[in-house]
Parts: sequence; C-alpha cells; structure tokens
Amino acid sequence: MNNNFEHLFAATGDLLNRVRLYDRNMIKSDEIVEMHQAYRRIETKMKHIENEACLERAIEKLQQMKYRLLTMMEDLLFTA
Repeated sequence: MNNNFEHLFAATGDLLNRVRLYDRNMIKSDEIVEMHQAYRRIETKMKHIENEACLERAIEKLQQMKYRLLTMMEDLLFTA
C-alpha cells in the first residue's frame, strides 16, 4: 500500500477522533457521524484497493475530510 496514503489515512482518523472529543455539546455530531462512516468504508476497502483510480478517489476523499475536520476543529476551539 502507498505509504503516503497510509499516513493520510492515519492522520485523518486521528483528527476525526480529536474532533469527536472536542465536540462536547454535539454541535457537529451529524457531520462527524457521516465522516466516521465514510472513514470506516475506506478502511474496509483499503485492503482491496488495487486499481489506481480507486486509490486516487480514496485519497481525494480523505483530503476533503481532513480539510473539513480542520475547519471544524478551528470552529470548536474558537468557541471554547
């Protein structure tokens, strides 16, 4: 598996867990649950990704999730 993909996957998962912890008032819980489900789908498919196009799609989705999670974290920390 691509080392950069594995790093992006791990970093996104860590950020997802941190956002979930900081969202104590459950302001963004619906979006967090959706992202968690998408993250788990990528995790289950990760072992079977052989097609370059599928890998690129997974990387693109993880990057989108990471940017959104960073924005959510900024919002949560700003209001804290």
